[in-house]
Amino acid sequence: MKQRSLEQFIEKLDCDVYPITILKFLLNKGKILSYFRKALDPNFKVRMTYKVNYDNCDQCEEKVETLGVLCRQHTSIQRVLQENRVAFDLDTNVYFYKNEIFRMIGDKLVIIYCPHPKLIKGPITDLKVRKVNPITVIDPNLTGIPTYKTVRQYMSSELMNEYMRCWFNHDFSIISIPNDRNKSDWCLASNY
Repeated sequence: MKQRSLEQFIEKLDCDVYPITILKFLLNKGKILSYFRKALDPNFKVRMTYKVNYDNCDQCEEKVETLGVLCRQHTSIQRVLQENRVAFDLDTNVYFYKNEIFRMIGDKLVIIYCPHPKLIKGPITDLKVRKVNPITVIDPNLTGIPTYKTVRQYMSSELMNEYMRCWFNHDFSIISIPNDRNKSDWCLASNY
């Protein structure tokens, strides 16, 4: 099985995206795209909405006070609204930046946060490896995503057909295994 390095792919793409973010997109493509489709539905009920401004966020207040950082959700929101070097998938019209996969859907900014698997506690399971967290921003002051200075384009359909490899944790790398056009399977390979 010939493997392709996501680290090298991103280095050539020349943007600020973590390799695991693209790999999680390959593992969850159908699921992630369903989050964007659901946001199109006028009857879509968002369990938890966020505003761009974090002044009234209790989690941010606590985190800023104790750790000097925003909550996870507002960190993602600020990243996608303030950074300039993103990747863009021509197949799905989805943007990527660091741990975030995002797109404007009407008046909603939908961000899919991809936690790094090095944070997995306990046994490594399929559910934990594929884990992503959707964030929905509904804010009348948000009229769209910014015009980014650097947008590097690629086609995820090409990566879906390849064995893509990236760093997973100290001991292992993760490899995507082509399955179908909506998701990939995965396996771990030793780093030693």
